[in-house]
Amino acid sequence: MKRSDRISAVLVAIAALFVLIAVPVFAQDEEETTEPTIISESSGLEPAVPIPDEKPPEAVPDWTYRYMIPTTLALVAVVILLTSIRYFTDVVRKRYRIVEE
Repeated sequence: MKRSDRISAVLVAIAALFVLIAVPVFAQDEEETTEPTIISESSGLEPAVPIPDEKPPEAVPDWTYRYMIPTTLALVAVVILLTSIRYFTDVVRKRYRIVEE
């Protein structure tokens, strides 16, 4: 490959990289920075849409959190307890043998 071909390939690559980076920047719209007008009661103006000062209702937890998760945790605890009891009885039963004379 000739040196001029390599230089032109590098220049094309740099130009493509510049276009890939610059096009999204130019495509963004410029946002106007205007502050909202605060309407007070003393100014005599009323807002077009009144906004109530109500608090949002408290979120009620889903039924899965209220019923399924505690039930699952209780079942897991029971299974672990029963498994450990069964393991202990099996091990003890096999460990000690009564020798009859």
